[in-house]
Amino acid sequence: MAPVQIGSDGQLVPVGAPTSAPQPPPAAPATQGVRLSVLIEFLLQRTYHEITLLAELLPRKTDMERKIEIVQFASRTRQLFVRLLALVKWASNAGKVEKCAMISAFLDQQAFLFVDTADRLASLARDALVHARLPSFAIPFAIDVLTTGSYPRLPTCIRDKIIPPDPITKAEKQTTLNQLNQILRHRLVTTDLPPQLANLTVANGRVKFRVDGEFEATLTVMGDDPDIPWRLLKLEILVEDKETGDGRALVHSMQVNYIHELVQSRLFADEKPLQDMYSCLHSFCLSLQLEVLHSQTLMLIRERWGDLVQVERYLPAKCLTLAVWNQQVLGRKTGTASVHKVSIKIDETDGSKPLQISHEPPLPACDSKLMERAMKIDHLSVEKLLIDSVHARSHQKLQELKAILKSNNPSDNSFIETALPTLVIPILEPCGRSECLHIFVDLHSGMLQPMLYGIDQSMLDDIEKTINDDMKRIITWLQQLKFWLGEQRCRQSVKHLPTLCTDTLHLSNSASHPVGNLSKHRLFIRLTRLPQYYIVVEMFDAANSPTALQYKYYFLSVSQLEGDDGLPCAQLLQQFKPNLEELVQDLSSGRMVRPGTKRKLSGEQGATEPKKPKRSGEMCAFNKELAHLVAMCDTNMPLIGLRCELSNMEIPHQGVQVEGDGCSHAIRLLRVPPSKGVGEETRKALDRSLLDCTFRLQGRNNRTWVAELVFASCPLNSTSSKEQASTRHVYLTYENPLSEPVGGRKVVEMFLNDWNSISQLYECVLEFSRALPEMPSYLSLFSEIRLYNYRKLVLCYGNTKGSSVTIQWNSVTQRFHLALGTVGPNSGCSNCHNIILHQLQEMFNKTPNVVQLLQVLSDTQAPLNAINKLPTVPMLGLTQRTNTAYQCFSILPQSPTHIRLAFRNMYCIDIYCRSRGVVAIRDGAYSLFDNTKIVEGFYPAPGLKTFLNMFVDSNQDARRRSVNEDDNPPSPVGVDVMDTLMPHIPAQPTIRGQGVYPPLTSPPTPYHGNVAPSPSMMPTQSPGNIHAANSPSGALRAPSPFGPTPSPSSLGISMGQTSNFASPHGALDPSSPYPMVSPSQRTGTWPGSPQVSGPSPGARIHGMSPGNPSLHSPIPDASHSPRAGPSSQVMPTSMPPPRKLPQRSWAASIPTILTHNALHVLLLPSPTMCVVPGIAGSYLCSPLERFLGSVIMRRHLQRIIQLEPNLTIVNSNEPGVIMFKTEVLKCRVALNPKSYQTLQLKVTPENAGPWSQEELQVLEKFFETRVAGPPFKYNTLNAFTKLLGAPTNILRDCVRIMKLELFPDQAAQLKWNVQFCLTIPPSAPPIAPPGTIAVVLKTKMLFFLQLTQRLPVPQEPISIIVPIVYDMATGLTQQADIPRQHSSSGAAALMVSSILRRFNEHHPARPGECTIFASVHELMANLTLSPGGRP
Repeated sequence: MAPVQIGSDGQLVPVGAPTSAPQPPPAAPATQGVRLSVLIEFLLQRTYHEITLLAELLPRKTDMERKIEIVQFASRTRQLFVRLLALVKWASNAGKVEKCAMISAFLDQQAFLFVDTADRLASLARDALVHARLPSFAIPFAIDVLTTGSYPRLPTCIRDKIIPPDPITKAEKQTTLNQLNQILRHRLVTTDLPPQLANLTVANGRVKFRVDGEFEATLTVMGDDPDIPWRLLKLEILVEDKETGDGRALVHSMQVNYIHELVQSRLFADEKPLQDMYSCLHSFCLSLQLEVLHSQTLMLIRERWGDLVQVERYLPAKCLTLAVWNQQVLGRKTGTASVHKVSIKIDETDGSKPLQISHEPPLPACDSKLMERAMKIDHLSVEKLLIDSVHARSHQKLQELKAILKSNNPSDNSFIETALPTLVIPILEPCGRSECLHIFVDLHSGMLQPMLYGIDQSMLDDIEKTINDDMKRIITWLQQLKFWLGEQRCRQSVKHLPTLCTDTLHLSNSASHPVGNLSKHRLFIRLTRLPQYYIVVEMFDAANSPTALQYKYYFLSVSQLEGDDGLPCAQLLQQFKPNLEELVQDLSSGRMVRPGTKRKLSGEQGATEPKKPKRSGEMCAFNKELAHLVAMCDTNMPLIGLRCELSNMEIPHQGVQVEGDGCSHAIRLLRVPPSKGVGEETRKALDRSLLDCTFRLQGRNNRTWVAELVFASCPLNSTSSKEQASTRHVYLTYENPLSEPVGGRKVVEMFLNDWNSISQLYECVLEFSRALPEMPSYLSLFSEIRLYNYRKLVLCYGNTKGSSVTIQWNSVTQRFHLALGTVGPNSGCSNCHNIILHQLQEMFNKTPNVVQLLQVLSDTQAPLNAINKLPTVPMLGLTQRTNTAYQCFSILPQSPTHIRLAFRNMYCIDIYCRSRGVVAIRDGAYSLFDNTKIVEGFYPAPGLKTFLNMFVDSNQDARRRSVNEDDNPPSPVGVDVMDTLMPHIPAQPTIRGQGVYPPLTSPPTPYHGNVAPSPSMMPTQSPGNIHAANSPSGALRAPSPFGPTPSPSSLGISMGQTSNFASPHGALDPSSPYPMVSPSQRTGTWPGSPQVSGPSPGARIHGMSPGNPSLHSPIPDASHSPRAGPSSQVMPTSMPPPRKLPQRSWAASIPTILTHNALHVLLLPSPTMCVVPGIAGSYLCSPLERFLGSVIMRRHLQRIIQLEPNLTIVNSNEPGVIMFKTEVLKCRVALNPKSYQTLQLKVTPENAGPWSQEELQVLEKFFETRVAGPPFKYNTLNAFTKLLGAPTNILRDCVRIMKLELFPDQAAQLKWNVQFCLTIPPSAPPIAPPGTIAVVLKTKMLFFLQLTQRLPVPQEPISIIVPIVYDMATGLTQQADIPRQHSSSGAAALMVSSILRRFNEHHPARPGECTIFASVHELMANLTLSPGGRP
């Protein structure tokens, strides 16, 4: 922007522009202009300065004045900036003129300089240089400077003009100021000084006048002449507004400067300068204070008080009148209302006085301090002034209210607190501060406001309205509050107790019952633990004491019918005795507490507590008498209720007794009622052992009963460390139901049920304790008593005592309950006896004999451990219906010693557990009643008897069965003669018999593990079944335990010595719980047979009748029993094979005796015997599963041969052998005679053809290991039979592929191993569901191969499924075209198709030649997958 300058007319013009004034001479410099930026900055500074002044001055002016000032400022500023805008627009358009003017001025200046230089040089040469001479050198000066470093010869004229004179010293200054102080004191003494300026200070040549709250002025004089006027040095205004001023000065510095100049002018002109200075400053400060108070009032109205304070009148610098407590404004009254005013004014008669305060109506002369505070405004706070004023008036109002209370009650103890105007009125004496009625006066409105802790707000609002209308009505309210406070004290006194307080109680008979005549001031206290009992508190006015109450206490009992939702009915209402001291004495007399009377139960039964003075404060609100009554009833009423129930049930007891130091109560029974169903001997023994039976309450809720039973002479010694004392303490806990009264009949009934449980178990324990000395030693080693606490008996058993059985009586079901578990090292495992838990429980409830239970557990533990290892998981794909799951083994317990195993819902195996470490196994498909009948739903397992005999230890019985043993068919009726005659044999005293176990007439549901036993069925005795004792057939038939009663003692009678089946030596085995009668013992007369003295020869001769189980199943002798030594634990694996016995359909119905070790081997999963380990399958299963699976596969084969058109059945006379033939092969399928665990195929060519012996062996081995082996699938066998019916060239190629599968090591040059898939695997292409037959043979042949990559390093191999189609017409072998889902599988399929297609191109098929093996061999040798080719 071009520079500008001020023209002659005062206008701004650019530099060089033509002006109306004449140009200056060339020798004079041009007038300098002002830059436009500087001009704009000046204008902005001026505007900012004016805005700052407005911000400081406007808040103290009225609204109209502020608006006028703002408009004037806006107008001035607008005109100034409009001019500036015009100048800027003009200057921006004068660029060319400016440039020309600048060029012209510059040239003129240069010309002027040239001419002036020539003139000066000529003048200098003509005048000055004519007489010029060179002065001499200043050598002395130079020496001074060089040597001393100073210039002492400086000329005086230069020194005086440059160097200032030296200042005066401090001493001279102090002397001068002291003289000036003396002059000031003299002037003050001789001057007329106003009294308000008496606060002065003279120091440092100044005098400082200070008037607190107004101003501070500092003056001095300029000389000692009395006529010299005062000089004002500094002026400071002390008026402050701490509430609305925000800490800023109230007077602007410019205003202060103006006042300073005004006062200074007065000091120069007036005759009384100091008096005039004070008057001027004092008047200004009073006006300022009044303005401050007015501003505070406006802010107070706007922010806090609102309409509660009003500005009646305001005259600046004169007066300010405020109105408070205006009842009309507050809306409390109508018509004429009293208005209280406060006036603040400046005294017109005496201007030197401060602001004057006046009140209308005048303040009462109540408190001098309150009056003094209300008449001063030194603090310059209008709110504090108003508060002091209404504070004094509030005090007067409360005094009037106190006088009303004093007139009603001369002994009134109310008092006034002055800090906050409050009247504290005690309602019910003695009274704490929190219970007093506090009446405040609202300082804003002047209204009385009551406050009482805990009272409803609506009641407080009613009290406030009433006493503000008429103060005398407070007397009525105090009476009501007295009863309310008394009720609250009662509530608080029982708040910590289990109670529920209510003002009203709705009763169905309240009109006719005395409870309806109680006063209206009453309180019902319900005992929550005893909901049928109440404590009633009645309150009355005390005579001659308006601040006291009298209480009466009643005991109330109510009743309500069961299931009735109506109102309760009041029963008993009786008043408590009023004197506590008498209550304490009543306790010492020993009388019992009854409902409706009060007894104080305490340990200190003699002296009473001395009277203590009433304590003031909060403790006076506690009603000790009521709290004692409630606590006493809550504690004693449950015991009283229990005592009454015991008396009603005729149970003798000693009543409620105090125990310890009086802190607890108890009821001791003298005799417990005998339990039903328990023998008299047990009752007497239990009564003798019971030393004490005590009932107590436990816990804080008083709903928990504890019955303590103390027993002595415990019949059993357990291993628990807690049960080694001479006495046993049994604690029975009962939780009282919420719906029942505490101590009611329910508690007694629960106790009697528990006592019945103790009695029932005690009877069983007594019998067990008597049998302990006679119990066999092996049972003592097998078990131990871990715990007996009279409620349950815990026995641990097993070699490591890791299994446990808990016996206890269930009072709900009235039966013994058994619980099985594991402890110690077996903790966390499952107990093997859980399978037969239901049967064990049924047996024990029928015959509660612990020894018998232990014997069953001992005999069944090892067999059940072996049975538990059988697979029970359902499997898919076992039959033609591939989506149907079949359970492999279903474990179906029939009795504690009889376990039935169902294999795939077809075959059934019965396992009977016997003593001496043996089990008996038979085919469960045969009926227990008739061996010629088959149980519906099951099929006999051919060859089972021969298979089981392979596991019989040859060392256990040297007797072997001859071939003709199976020639004798069984009796048409499957009941042995001894089983028929057993009911007629006299009973012998022995161990208690087992329960009756049900016979099996029909198979149970295969998927249920527990079958409830059915009633025993005893067949009708037939004359044909009864044989003479001396006849061979009768004497040699031992009683069969597998007839209609699986248990030997199932008929519930005692029997003598066992038969040869139960004991191989014919003598009684003391360890066996299955006693039987041997026919060789002549213990009685058999019906229909003569008496024969001595044993029959037939009893010592074995091997004549198939009815004797001992002749069919070798029995281990005593030396090889499980308790004889470790030799019995070894299963012989190199035993000689049994002799070939003719197959008989009924042979497996006769039990086979096996040792526990043999059963373990029979049921434990193990590798297949007689199979090369390299070609055996990976599916491990037990020998029993392999045998039954092979039998199922043989059964499937018969059906498949009938359905397959390419196979023809060939009749065979060999039992268990299937023979069939194809066009070229003759096949024989039978069980492996060495193990009976695999099916073997024997293939013989019909004529001398292309078959080699090696190919036939491969086909036989593939059938045994891959087809008829685990997991025994129907579709696998069906697919193999389809292959057998294929043409010879195709079958031979398939056999060569099978050889690669069975012997992969013989083809080491191949990259892949092959597996012939007889069923569709899950990872195959989606052509059919998994498990379907994978061989289709029509005009084309479809089959599946699984290729597994050979890897040198141990990592997960790659496997692919290849579906191959062989066209018999063209001889082409190619991959089946099946859509793939996975991209990786698709890539592998493309490579396989490519290799097979290339092979077909290079090796075209010749007529009659099969290319299946060659194509597969090519594929296994050349297929290579990329790293991403994994399917």
